[in-house]
Amino acid sequence: MNAKKEAVFKLREFNRFYMPMLDLLGNHYLGSEYSATEARVLFEIYKKDGCNAAYIAKKMNIDKSYLSRVLKNHEKNGYLRRTASKEDSRSFDLHLTEAGIARTQDFIQKSNQQIGEILTSLSADDCTKLAAALDTITELLKTCKETCD
Repeated sequence: MNAKKEAVFKLREFNRFYMPMLDLLGNHYLGSEYSATEARVLFEIYKKDGCNAAYIAKKMNIDKSYLSRVLKNHEKNGYLRRTASKEDSRSFDLHLTEAGIARTQDFIQKSNQQIGEILTSLSADDCTKLAAALDTITELLKTCKETCD
């Protein structure tokens, strides 16, 4: 098998391994009423307060009509508010409410705890190796993405 085919195989194999391990395939991310994608939308707004839907759609590579439904649901649940954009009258800036910030921080805390529990059996040296390997993966895949954009 050539190197590229092996990398494709290994990356797909890794995805099939870690996504179910972290319960990312279901509709109840960390025991919530949200899918991982719906929770991630909150996280992206949390990280970049005042962003717009186009930013999130591009960042997450998700369908704009699906994103619109997710945003409406978050707004209905009191986690999100929209304000008219000062730069583009056709767009809205997205902001989390206090409840949205609290919900997102809860997801972050629960996710950190879940992953911490998974890594419990690893030594400090193994955790360092894992972190370095993940940095390498991220760096290499960012290079791929940059050449595609």
